[in-house]
Amino acid sequence: MAETYKAITNIPGWVDLLTSDGVPDSIAALYSRVPILYRAIQLRCDALSTVPFRLVKGESEIEWQYPTSLSRLLWQWEAGLLLRGAAYGEIIANKSGIRKDIQYRNPFDMNVQYMNTGELVFKQNSSGATWTNDLRAGKYEMLYIAEYDPTQDILPGVGAGRASTVDAKLLYALSKFPEVYFEGGAMPVTLLGIDTNVPNEIERIQDWFRRSATTIRNAFRVLGVRAGSIQPTTLTPLLKDLAFSDLSEISKKNIAMAFGIKQTMLDSEAANYATAQEDRLSFYEDTIKPRLQLYEDALNEQLFARDKIKLEFQLNELDIFQEDENERADVLNKLTASGLPTRLALDLAGFVLSEEQEALFSEQEAETQPEDEQVAELRKWQRMAEKRVKEGKPIREFESTILEPSLHGAISGALENVKTVEDVKRVFEWSVYP
Repeated sequence: MAETYKAITNIPGWVDLLTSDGVPDSIAALYSRVPILYRAIQLRCDALSTVPFRLVKGESEIEWQYPTSLSRLLWQWEAGLLLRGAAYGEIIANKSGIRKDIQYRNPFDMNVQYMNTGELVFKQNSSGATWTNDLRAGKYEMLYIAEYDPTQDILPGVGAGRASTVDAKLLYALSKFPEVYFEGGAMPVTLLGIDTNVPNEIERIQDWFRRSATTIRNAFRVLGVRAGSIQPTTLTPLLKDLAFSDLSEISKKNIAMAFGIKQTMLDSEAANYATAQEDRLSFYEDTIKPRLQLYEDALNEQLFARDKIKLEFQLNELDIFQEDENERADVLNKLTASGLPTRLALDLAGFVLSEEQEALFSEQEAETQPEDEQVAELRKWQRMAEKRVKEGKPIREFESTILEPSLHGAISGALENVKTVEDVKRVFEWSVYP
């Protein structure tokens, strides 16, 4: 059997801090202690809550009808999803069922349980209050949004904060260690080799070193001893020799990635103005836009469906997109002036029409370019289907009094299995549509 030996290893003090009870495990506690985590959450919530929106009922646009503003709710809900993996909004109604307000509920104070009856029961830990969502009947007392979790589909899921917990804890330990180091008089852990067998002398020297390392004001005190009798050996590396910057940079990148934020937005010195603007546009397109769809679907289903109201976020109305819109309008003008068909010019300029705009444009096309009525109807149907697929939405039923019932039924059945725009095009290729 091989011999075993004990050894003193050269491990930085922040590792002990990280692996001990000195670093909070709660992501809620880390939010108040790790600046980049705090900033990432603030940035996501601020961006989401400032996007314009409109509410439509029938053909009319209406105002937000509750005392609590939607922007405030969105900010709090987004913070809850990022930190806890869930968002809650109590739908407050009177005894007649008339809704009076919707209020944020803290996700760290809520429990969720799924019942065999198809109901979700929510319980507030602090008050004991409960709310019930009857999913089968479509009745909601609590607006509830949960992040995705690969292990289950009911309880709060995995938010960006939880996914970056390890990196947040590491940043906390790295920032905390210098504070502890200087509180100890900037004295690293030191092994003293003392050339004496006199117990009182050894104890006296140990006590002096211990007192000198306790506070910075003792750093310049003097102890007289016999020359050559003490050989101090430093066990802890100096601060300048620790890999603080490398580890910190890796953790910051990981947190930025988890939150879907370009690092230039978290570090103002990381890029020039042009790159920063491009990254900001990418942030809104790739991170905020899909997130808005999540809230739009949840609010329309759980809050507005009963009153036949539809919420629509107007992301393109933000100032950051206006310059891009002006450039595209200029490109469209040049393309149409060169003789290209308007439909092709719109596609090349990158314009995506809403369903209402598409319907209006199709009517104008039919007036200016007469064609077979059935072919025109098929064109309209195909464009609607392609747009829904691009947006990741299910293809809704297309009502028509022009198409033959057999053709309408065949196309409707084929569209049930499409997943891409190319699939949609193939469905219409075999029809009488050229």
